[in-house]
Amino acid sequence: METMISLERALEVILHRIEPLGVEEVGLGQAYNRVLAKDVQAAIDMPPFDRSPLDGYAYCAQPTDKAPLTLDMVSEIPAGTWSEREIHLGECARIFTGSPLPKGANCVVRQEDTERSAGQVTINQPVKPQANIVYQGEETKCGDIVLRAGEYLSPAAVGLLASLGVETVEVYRRPKVGILSTGSELQDVGSPLLPGKIYNSNTYTLKGLLLEAGCEVKAAPFVGDDLEETIEALKALEDTDLVVTTGGASVGDYDLIRDALVGAGCELLFWKVNFKPGTPVALGVKGERLYFSLSGNPAAAVVNYELLVRPALRKLKGRTAQERIFPVYMDGDFGKSGKQRRFLRARAVFRNGEIWADPSFAQGSGVIRSMRGSHLLVDVPGGHGPVQKGERLQGRWISSWEED
Repeated sequence: METMISLERALEVILHRIEPLGVEEVGLGQAYNRVLAKDVQAAIDMPPFDRSPLDGYAYCAQPTDKAPLTLDMVSEIPAGTWSEREIHLGECARIFTGSPLPKGANCVVRQEDTERSAGQVTINQPVKPQANIVYQGEETKCGDIVLRAGEYLSPAAVGLLASLGVETVEVYRRPKVGILSTGSELQDVGSPLLPGKIYNSNTYTLKGLLLEAGCEVKAAPFVGDDLEETIEALKALEDTDLVVTTGGASVGDYDLIRDALVGAGCELLFWKVNFKPGTPVALGVKGERLYFSLSGNPAAAVVNYELLVRPALRKLKGRTAQERIFPVYMDGDFGKSGKQRRFLRARAVFRNGEIWADPSFAQGSGVIRSMRGSHLLVDVPGGHGPVQKGERLQGRWISSWEED
């Protein structure tokens, strides 16, 4: 077992043990927030015909046309209909946004630039040939790869597939993740708080993060600082793809999670990662299932999740595990200095095309309120000294703010 390793080494150990889950075919309505397992090719052109992008009149424009130009209106083509009537010189067709362009027409003039009277239309501002036409295949041509394997199916991506008539897609299976919170100090919500107790917030926070990540979640009832109970609770989560625990990972007399992991049949891969908050994090493995034992401190547990668990989930789901790291400018000071690398929770402020990070939250490892309103984590190198306003550092988005 490795101890006190760098974040980069921890990720190397984690990702070496992770492979994408199996593939399944789902209907388009069940594809939201999934990850494509196979490229999708367009089976049709999009748009499937030449169409109008606006309400107006389709006609056959000539380079020599001058205003006013009066034409006979010979047909009307609402969106969703088709006209076989060919448009000749001196004629026009009433047309609407999305309507197919009739044969013989080579442009569309805006309704606002015309006057209509007694079956005729007078064009006050003639347009050039090819004006205001969206041509067949302009957006996508039949055979084009519209989405590639590994892409995240956002609502816009699902809408794109629907526009092409795609009914089903092959996606990676959703990870099923088990959660276990530990600690004799825990009490569930729903009753007055007892002396010496705290409400179990970690289970609720992690469940939300995992659901947001597109996982199925199996949340076990929390257990106290009892080795046998913890071992049994871990064994009850063996029908999952990955397990996340909180609490019991430090060095106190009641920090039992490492012994419990061994008792449940796991091999310990590492303990302690060299950053704050959340240094005493452990990783175990049993078969192909990884067990992440995170800090019991609420904010530290979320930072552990963001830096260690989320990259593993991304790879399980078939995505790249690499998260985007970008420069940020500090919009406030942070007075503490220390030997360890530190990740500050911060609010993003966009200013003149740059991202500024406001670290005005309380940064204690137990302060869950610091995660509410946070958009990113700011990476402060070990031995850096106090952080000054205006300083340039590196940042990474937290879950709900990451760009897919």
